[in-house]
Amino acid sequence: MSNFFDTTNRERFGQLVSVTGIVVNILLSGAKFFVGIMSGAISIIADAFNNLSDASTSLVMLMGFRFAAKPADEEHPFGYGRAEYLSGLFIATSMIVVGGELLIESVEKIINPAEMDAGLFTMFVMGLSVAGKFLLGLFYRYAARKINSEAIGAAALDSFTDCLASGVVILSIVLWIKFDINIDGVAGMVVSAVILRGGLSSLKEILTPIIGGRADPELLDGIKKIVTDAPEVLGVHDVIVHNYGVKKFFVSMHVEMPATLSLLAAHEIIDRLERKLQSTFEISVTLHIDPVVQGDAAFDEHRALAEKILSELGAGLTLHDFRVVPYKSGRKLIFDVAVPENFPLNDRELRREFQRRLIALHADDRAIIRLDHQYC
Repeated sequence: MSNFFDTTNRERFGQLVSVTGIVVNILLSGAKFFVGIMSGAISIIADAFNNLSDASTSLVMLMGFRFAAKPADEEHPFGYGRAEYLSGLFIATSMIVVGGELLIESVEKIINPAEMDAGLFTMFVMGLSVAGKFLLGLFYRYAARKINSEAIGAAALDSFTDCLASGVVILSIVLWIKFDINIDGVAGMVVSAVILRGGLSSLKEILTPIIGGRADPELLDGIKKIVTDAPEVLGVHDVIVHNYGVKKFFVSMHVEMPATLSLLAAHEIIDRLERKLQSTFEISVTLHIDPVVQGDAAFDEHRALAEKILSELGAGLTLHDFRVVPYKSGRKLIFDVAVPENFPLNDRELRREFQRRLIALHADDRAIIRLDHQYC
């Protein structure tokens, strides 16, 4: 039987974290609703709604972990790992909606202020709320780092912002009790602003893996090192990492090897590297062989010419998959060019300018260029 508390069982631990969030937030919400209604403080009622929203988002997070744990099927061959990102998106969106609604109510409270009936019991409940939310936030943060969860990370940020919001509510109660100063509406606005800020921050973080962000540099460097450490490998390029959920990566890469290697020998090396990468990083890998001609003076001369023209066109341009084939009375230079980000020339301009410079040096030569933009 699997251990529910074992962090190596990612989905089960994620479900445990979600259930903890549901229970804690429902208890806090109920207590705040009670003292908020009794005292007539809009800021406390707003805080109670915020906790109730947190409970519902924890429920969505629970469903996300359950869904993400489903195995791949015919309709979803890459599994359901991205469902967890959707639960994080729901959490962030809910924070923004709740924050917006509370902001409107708080402004109305400023325009039409009402008496509060808050006392020491109210302060005691709010103090317990801050302590509970802070401990929950610490637990969320630990869990998010332990199992690398964007959704739980968003919930951790939400919990810490709730502590600040509740602190402002406590301040408003103190001012009312001690100095008869009513800043309930202002406190509600601060609470809503904190919630909105946290929601927007979480939304920005969670959208990156959904839309498609760059691969983790540490993972990328580790993959490249294993491949390039093989003595037969001359270099790598066209590395693409697809993410279908946490720890569900699909990687493809072009591997440069001497053209003198037999197909069987090259295949054996590639197969060995794929197995090593899969066992080391628990990823799915496809490696493509690119043969590189070595020791051919004419070939080296044409490659050096192409590299020289590229260096004149701008910094950062590199070529690979270079081939030379006969073309009428001249030659065709066929190759790929890796284009860095924010390169001043667009694809059409780059091809045209290279062709112009090549023809100026060798009138009978032509170039066929495929441009690669970096994904990692």
